[in-house]
Amino acid sequence: MATTEAKLKSHAGVWSTVKPFVNGGASGMLATCVIQPIDMIKVRIQLGQGSALHMTKTMLAQEGFGSFYKYQWNSDLPP
Repeated sequence: MATTEAKLKSHAGVWSTVKPFVNGGASGMLATCVIQPIDMIKVRIQLGQGSALHMTKTMLAQEGFGSFYKYQWNSDLPP
């Protein structure tokens, strides 16, 4: 019984060490994907191009869904 528990602990040790990094990376990617479209709309409102609803409709109609993530990839690249 003791050897079985020792084997389980040794296998679980790697995951318990890596788990915070995996969770942190996944939460960061999810947060970026959720916030980026909101930030893009905010920037266009600040430029005086209309209200949030108007900007959302215009961006979807004229530029497509990708316009919400237009400059995200530039900010994710290292200098």
